[in-house]
Amino acid sequence: SKCTFPPDVPPTPTLTPSTLKVEEGTSVSLKCSAPAPCLSHPPALTWSSSLGHIQESLQENPDRTKVQTSVLTFTASRLHHGKEISCTAVYSKQDGSSQSVSTSLTADISYPPKNTTVSVRPSGPVPENSRVTLTCSSTANPAVRSYTWYRADGGREDKMGTGNVLDITASEVSATFFCKAENDLGAGRSNTRQIEVQYSPKHTTVSVSPSGPVLEDTDVTLTCSSAANPAVKNYTWYRADGGQETLIGTGHVLNITASKVSGPFFCKAENVLGAGRSNVSEIDVQCMYQISYLYIYHIP
Repeated sequence: SKCTFPPDVPPTPTLTPSTLKVEEGTSVSLKCSAPAPCLSHPPALTWSSSLGHIQESLQENPDRTKVQTSVLTFTASRLHHGKEISCTAVYSKQDGSSQSVSTSLTADISYPPKNTTVSVRPSGPVPENSRVTLTCSSTANPAVRSYTWYRADGGREDKMGTGNVLDITASEVSATFFCKAENDLGAGRSNTRQIEVQYSPKHTTVSVSPSGPVLEDTDVTLTCSSAANPAVKNYTWYRADGGQETLIGTGHVLNITASKVSGPFFCKAENVLGAGRSNVSEIDVQCMYQISYLYIYHIP
């Protein structure tokens, strides 16, 4: 039979549906159709992206005209959002030349917040009581409508504030935190982040072992503890005698022999940012008494 080739500008292929607006995870079938006036030279249909399975067929319309079709089937993903999907029909003519025409649509894929992250400025260690800016970022369609910040304290989550930007004052108890981003389809949560806050020694305390009253000349272990960042670089021990402070040793742990003149004492913890001092402690030293017993026997 005689072929009837298309005019100089072939008709644009038809995409069905002509728009794509679905939720992530939806199964999508796009059909591209182009007239096939010459059965011996049907148009070649190609898709711009290999998104999934493609099935081609030659169909006949009720008016007995022929149509070349290609059906692209795939599962909608957030990665497809904003992507242009086009179908091109290439018509080959008897003289060996060819002509192509295309039609396209832009995918509108809705999905809950993904890739939720937190950025901290300034980054790195910050001095105590300095201002820190936290920013929560997330990709979502429709756009994120609310951001919420939480402090993670063990199994507890305490709300800190709202908005994609949060200004806080860094403290030793800033702990770890995270943000949540929400839109109409769901929520996304960031990983937990922690601000490294630097501060001088705090909560400096002394523990005594054994605790409670001890006999004179007993070996006693004193331990100085303190919270600090950077870590404590040296510990020093002092005897507090009235208004006088006498150095009695150094180190995190101090071993002494209890005596009635041990006196009250305290420790100091130091790092590069400053020092912390414990309260004054005392050891309850008890004297050893030698008791002699006199036995009187009565002999009848």
